[in-house]
Amino acid sequence: MGITGNGRAFEYLLSKMFSSQISEIKSLAVQLQLELDAVIFAFVRRANDEYGRTLQTYLLNTRNAITKLARYHTKNIKVEGKPQSVKLLNFEDNAEAEIKVASAILYEQSQGQSLESIARYIRSLPARERHKVIQTYTKFRTNRRHRPGRAFEMVEYTFEMFTNFGMFRDLHRHRVLTLERQLLSTKHGYDLPKEIIGMGIDKDFKDCMYKCDEAYNIISMKMPEESQYVVNFAYKYPYFMKLNLREACHIIELRTIPQGHPDYRKVCQKMFTEIKDIHPVLAGGIKFVDLHKYELERFKAEKYKENKSRKLI
Repeated sequence: MGITGNGRAFEYLLSKMFSSQISEIKSLAVQLQLELDAVIFAFVRRANDEYGRTLQTYLLNTRNAITKLARYHTKNIKVEGKPQSVKLLNFEDNAEAEIKVASAILYEQSQGQSLESIARYIRSLPARERHKVIQTYTKFRTNRRHRPGRAFEMVEYTFEMFTNFGMFRDLHRHRVLTLERQLLSTKHGYDLPKEIIGMGIDKDFKDCMYKCDEAYNIISMKMPEESQYVVNFAYKYPYFMKLNLREACHIIELRTIPQGHPDYRKVCQKMFTEIKDIHPVLAGGIKFVDLHKYELERFKAEKYKENKSRKLI
């Protein structure tokens, strides 16, 4: 992105932090700006000057107005106590999705023909010929780092997720997607790890979660944002992810490797099966998804690291 792009991104981030309703975040914004002023002052100077404060007012006013509208329009919509963890909400017709991808594949190596005319030609082909174009595009992938090209960006999916907050913290690190979340709460239940049951301390765990829910309900009545601090990471968290097929391929193949945490492995496996159900040929390009179950997922990797470190001594 370069220093200019990163600087402007920091400037906007700081303005958002300054407009937060949580005092801790405002304090962090002051500390961040002091540090950034020392190295890239020209790129962050407007975060809290006259222009920055105008931006902060815009962000704050918009958030407050939309909050009122959301409460008014959603007050009679029931909150799901046990929602589905992964649900594919928006997707394209299978044939249309294939035509988009196949047209984009041929476009890059064409000799001046328009995308419109190529798409019209692809539309006239038998399905088997269209599938051959798509399958050839990923035919030579030999590992997950050989990522499909930009033609896979022509198709998009929207998933609504209700996963525990710990899992969200891993998935939201992916940047080539649109992710919107709600405030963390105790409204949607929580995950009970099988290890907790195996150790015989599930009653203690449930008691802890009950107290967490109790504290959250008291605090959230007056301080909905601050109440997030008391919510245990095992509670389920609502958010949606809108991403293209290329990014879906990257996330699914990366997050289903044997060393991955079992929570997000299951979620990404489910994302893959949802895509495969509606777009079977396109899903065939996601060649390195791992659908197996593992015990002690990271044991092999940690053992390898330990043996390697011993050899270096």
